[in-house]
Amino acid sequence: MKKLFLVSLALITLTAAQAQLKVLPTLKKGMAKVYESKATMTLPGQSAINLSTDTKYTVSDATADGYIIDVMTTSFTSDAAASDIAGQILSASQEMVKDVNIRIATDKNGKPTGIVNYAELSKQLDARSKQMVNKIYELIPQAKSMIPEETLKQQFMESLSEETLFKSLSGNSSPLLLFGKTIMTGAQEEFVNEQGLSMKRMYFVNGKDVTTNATLNMSKEQVKKFIIAQVEKTMPAQADAIKGHLDQLMESGMLKLDAKETTTFKLQDDFWPASWTTEVSTESAGQQMVTKTTTTLK
Repeated sequence: MKKLFLVSLALITLTAAQAQLKVLPTLKKGMAKVYESKATMTLPGQSAINLSTDTKYTVSDATADGYIIDVMTTSFTSDAAASDIAGQILSASQEMVKDVNIRIATDKNGKPTGIVNYAELSKQLDARSKQMVNKIYELIPQAKSMIPEETLKQQFMESLSEETLFKSLSGNSSPLLLFGKTIMTGAQEEFVNEQGLSMKRMYFVNGKDVTTNATLNMSKEQVKKFIIAQVEKTMPAQADAIKGHLDQLMESGMLKLDAKETTTFKLQDDFWPASWTTEVSTESAGQQMVTKTTTTLK
């Protein structure tokens, strides 16, 4: 009996060891990786939109303390129909950040720690934000009388704040998500995504394949605060009216909020992904948006 217990313990220990992975990517000054992403996005009431993006990652500096990885979207295409306003706005927002060089700092293990050139970036993005505002007014003429230009520009810049941009560039749509982490099957972490939603992520390891599942992790009170903040930002005149009926609206399902993310990375020996697939589903106020993306190393 004792022998059987020891054998079982050894098997459990072996299994646990195999289900743990330390992701230490190969990073050398001058090395570059180009990833092609093909995404299909389904928006409420619209035909699916197919998007294609090439993103280049270049290690531009290396020191004993860490690295600098330059990230640049080099190409972007979309088949959003001219009549699909939401799709056209999405495509325009992607075009705004094309050819903009974003410099990500990492620690010595390759874990992203922040953006080092945001002061310069913000000037570029601010200059391009006027193009975005004009595009929205072109697509939705009535918006000009409803939302002042400066307010719309401010909202756009908030969506590209330093914190939001960093979360996006080191999140589930990025090869940098796993860099510098020691991952174990069943391990969990809490994070706030680029939309400002609190999420909980769980990891599953199978050799050099890593799957992450993330779900919304917010209490009813947190959801209420989030909804109120969004309404005050986008429809300030209606904020007080909605506040008074918020509980009733939430109970009816009209203001349901949900989010799910699933990503599977297939890592190479150098720990840069050879490919990864992602499915993101977000439901807000009865409207669901689903994005499925496959990214491969070129």
